[in-house]
Amino acid sequence: MSNEILIGEQLRAARLNKNLTIDGLQQKTKIQKRYLEALEEGNFAALPGEFYIRSFIKQYAAAVDLDGEHFVHLYEGQLPPETVMPEREQPTTVQGSRKAQHVAERQKKTWMDFLPMILLGLVAMTVLSVVFYMTWSDRKANPAITPTSSSVAVDNQVSSVSSETKESTKESTKESTKESTKESTKKETNTMKIERVTSTQAQATMNITQAKAPLTLTFKGKGGRCWVGVMINNDYAYQYTFEDGVTQSFALPEGTTNATLILGASEYIDVQANKKAIEFNDPKFEALQKNVVLNISYS
Repeated sequence: MSNEILIGEQLRAARLNKNLTIDGLQQKTKIQKRYLEALEEGNFAALPGEFYIRSFIKQYAAAVDLDGEHFVHLYEGQLPPETVMPEREQPTTVQGSRKAQHVAERQKKTWMDFLPMILLGLVAMTVLSVVFYMTWSDRKANPAITPTSSSVAVDNQVSSVSSETKESTKESTKESTKESTKESTKKETNTMKIERVTSTQAQATMNITQAKAPLTLTFKGKGGRCWVGVMINNDYAYQYTFEDGVTQSFALPEGTTNATLILGASEYIDVQANKKAIEFNDPKFEALQKNVVLNISYS
């Protein structure tokens, strides 16, 4: 990453931390909005000249309480570039755990280990085939029974029993339908819901109910660059700058009931919670820098 892009990202992160919009920063520094945006994008070639580059860096840094001289030195190559936040490490399997041993044991098994089960299955199928054949032969050998006058009474009794059976079947079907409806209603009640309860230009409040722990947030860049931060208890738990098409996920710590998403350019990012979209943008407002407050309750 070049020093210009690194300077731009750090200046923009500082602005977002102070909840300043580009328009607000323009009023504060008297620098044109297009030059402020070029600074944040690391597009220093769009600025009028070297003198203005240094001046704009100092003015921007002072407006967000940063050391402008430090960034000027970084631009001039007098300081080593600072490192960006590393990506989260993937969890590794603990050596010697029961799960790892179980997986290793399963992988060692070959088809010879299942040979006794295969043989037992073949024997069972053979026995069932013999029994079926003998039953079929006996039924074919017995003559059909000719109905007599006494069988009429039996038929009437069978018809009566059949009617009772039908009524019993209807009742059983009704009970099954009721139970099925109850289960369906219960599943609908336990489905996670995401609702936007308040909305302004700078902030949206979302209620997430019946969430299944852990709640995983998935971010996907679209059409441009967007810096994303996740704050829990007033501390950043996650930060990343997304380009178009880049996707990352972050699981909230267990028991988290409140979190705030800091979105640098909300039109360039999609957010999901447990694979369900968080519709934070309000068509009444322009999709600029936005804070999204998540109030979470679990099932």
